Amino acid sequence: MNKLIIHIVLTVTLSLFGFGWLIDEFVYHSTSQNNEQNSSENVLLDGFINHLNEVPNEQLKSTVAKLSQQFDADLVLVSIDDFAFDDDIFTELATTGIQLASENEFFLLKRLTNHSDYLLKLTVNNSVEQGRQLELFLTLFLYFGVSIAVVLWMSPLIQRLKKLTNFANEFGKGNLSVRVKPAKYSQINVLENSFNKMASQIEHLIEENRLLANSLSHDLRTPVACFRFALDASISEPDIDKKNGYLRRLEQDVDNIEGMLNAFLDYASMERKGMHLDYRATDVHDFLEAIVNDLKPIAKDKGINLQFNSVISDRYSTFDNSWMYRVYINLITNAISYAKSDVTVNLFNRAEQSSAKIKIICVICDDGPGIPEQDLNKVFQAFVRLDSSRKRNGENFGLGLAIVQRVVDWHGFQIAFLSKDDLKFELREVAQHCELERLGAVVKLTMPVDANLN
Repeated sequence: MNKLIIHIVLTVTLSLFGFGWLIDEFVYHSTSQNNEQNSSENVLLDGFINHLNEVPNEQLKSTVAKLSQQFDADLVLVSIDDFAFDDDIFTELATTGIQLASENEFFLLKRLTNHSDYLLKLTVNNSVEQGRQLELFLTLFLYFGVSIAVVLWMSPLIQRLKKLTNFANEFGKGNLSVRVKPAKYSQINVLENSFNKMASQIEHLIEENRLLANSLSHDLRTPVACFRFALDASISEPDIDKKNGYLRRLEQDVDNIEGMLNAFLDYASMERKGMHLDYRATDVHDFLEAIVNDLKPIAKDKGINLQFNSVISDRYSTFDNSWMYRVYINLITNAISYAKSDVTVNLFNRAEQSSAKIKIICVICDDGPGIPEQDLNKVFQAFVRLDSSRKRNGENFGLGLAIVQRVVDWHGFQIAFLSKDDLKFELREVAQHCELERLGAVVKLTMPVDANLN
């Protein structure tokens, strides 16, 4: 909005300055021409005065009439008593003459030297009317010029607004994939980016709600069928011990259904929770080291060697500690669950090639079965389950990594699972601590450095 206001102010100011300069130049040249015209009329008036000075007093009026007719000039002889001038003006009338303007005319006055009771008046034709017409023309020219400049500036703005309106109408009709293509010199790029962001969020929410409904209806069928089977069996079973066994199975099925519903509802309500993040500047090294230490007993119980390697110098970033704790817990416990013997958590800094900004990068590696190349882009989707080699024993609703992705998006961070080729060419720091030929899944999480604390 500030950019738009600045553009409007600059457009109006520059157009006023430009057209004002053109008007000044025009008036300057017009004034020069008028001065030349007045100079010639002054010479003509002096000639009349010199001639009339030699004419007897009784022939003045007739001579003035003849001169007026002969030279086609509006020449009039007036009495000096018709004007109330001070002494300075009288002196000027006798030497150079004066220029006066009335409501309807512009004229020159000069005193006759040998007939001091009279003034000779020479009217300049249409000077006042021409001046008024010129003023009107210049005023209209200024208004018209500024209007044209504003219209020319607003033309691309109007076009962009029309496009945005059309895209909004298309989106309202159900075309959720429509987006405004960014333009380098658009005056409303902030508004267009906001529309694209809003459209992406709405499309994402609608898609997730659809997936939630489909997954919930699908995943509930099995526990409900088991529940119905156990219920029917317990009703028809006369043996008390077997009946109690069926009832315990019913209780387990209810727990499974409750856990599934809680997981789905918790995921569905995450967008509202993301609006109330508690951002804090945090030492990422200490934060992640504490998480690794908390998880080492779990890793040890499963026979997994969990290591933490840090070569970080810029250590501070800003995020919500509770949600990022959940992210790291999920990623590391996943690695522990799928690893054969080793999990490595690597932390280091790297500068972006485009902007040279320092980033904090965390890479978590395990030596498990890994993720197929074709599934690397799917693992963060909600309700997506990979093949059986990546499934854990117990409940798996396909929501853990989807929650991780959503939290990372809230913070504006980046996360991705990498292939072995990505690791070789992009993350040489990790290769010092991991055996590339034994690597399974590799996940990379990137966050910006808090420049105020590093």
